[in-house]
Amino acid sequence: MKEFRVFYGMLILFVFIMCFVYQSRIMPLLLLILLICPVFSFIVLVINFLAIRLTVAPLEIVAEKRQECSVRLFLQNRFIFPVSPVRIVGDFQSENEHDFSRKVLLTDVPPLSRSIVVLPFKMPFRGEYIVRIYDVYVFDLLKLFRLRRKLELRAKLIILPYEKFPNDSGKETETDLESPATVVTANKSNTFNSLREYREGDSIRHIHWKLTAKQDELVVKQMELSVNNSAVIFNDFSTDTGDDYLTRRMLDATLETSLAITKRILSERNSVINYWQGAMRSERYELSEIAHYSYLYGVFTVLPQKPSPKSFEELIELFSPEIKEHHTIYIVTPSVNREIIRAFEKTGLAARGGVTLITFSAIKASAEAEEYINEKTKIKLIEINDKSQYFDIV
Repeated sequence: MKEFRVFYGMLILFVFIMCFVYQSRIMPLLLLILLICPVFSFIVLVINFLAIRLTVAPLEIVAEKRQECSVRLFLQNRFIFPVSPVRIVGDFQSENEHDFSRKVLLTDVPPLSRSIVVLPFKMPFRGEYIVRIYDVYVFDLLKLFRLRRKLELRAKLIILPYEKFPNDSGKETETDLESPATVVTANKSNTFNSLREYREGDSIRHIHWKLTAKQDELVVKQMELSVNNSAVIFNDFSTDTGDDYLTRRMLDATLETSLAITKRILSERNSVINYWQGAMRSERYELSEIAHYSYLYGVFTVLPQKPSPKSFEELIELFSPEIKEHHTIYIVTPSVNREIIRAFEKTGLAARGGVTLITFSAIKASAEAEEYINEKTKIKLIEINDKSQYFDIV
């Protein structure tokens, strides 16, 4: 806008000089027009400013990771002059595609009409995002003046953690086989015990298809022990890799692994307790039936996207006294370090059976840590491929 003012000022000065160089009635008239035009343009700007209206819709969107969705900005011009340009300042998806940042959008609105600005989103990480509109700038026809309207328009974007549901065919797909629940429970005893009628929530992996076809009703294989009667899961949400993208990917992988294992345990009619670090304090939630799963899923969906300031070692030491002899223990962490091993030793988990330590291929445990866990503890170490199709990572 500065260059327009400089140009217009130079134009007025040029015409003013020409009024003395050439004795003509046209030059004074032209000078008068040049002086009146900014006044007229400013009056039109004020009217346009009062006549324009901005709204956002929808106010809330729920989508899956990497699902294409959009928020629309509606600009209504109720005056006979066009509004061009309109500058909108707000928080939108940034160029790196995994976060929001301050951006400026330019558009225009025809007279007595409405313009729609579509803001597309395709977020790779779960969480709660807020689209914010802070300011709207309207310019006059000559680009000499602008008026600013402060706004506080918001639209909430909720991205759900990735979740794999059983397919209708009953056959395991490639992503079923790569599911954290499949990888972990594949290491448990699955000894056949008896047959019974299918009940809602039963895993389709245990359906006896041949007998089902003969009896014309679903029959389920009752396993002796897929997982123990109850379990506890320690979730490490404190790992900071120093790379924002990797850190957030590991945070999502941790909670999605925990959700998959939790749902598998609940489908076996067993109970499970989840422990994790919140923003201000350590949290716990006990689930005894599949209906409780939706609450945990909702809590994990809106967890902060930054690592928790509370250490994972503190979480283990705080809640390990609650662990009973019959509990199966799952520890899900992206990073195995000396502090965690020290916490295992201090709480007695290192010498206890039934403990499974789950890590991810993106962050390799040191050879020293692996050797110590495999040779000097009873902990079972499982590494999950976090780049598999299950985690929807591309």
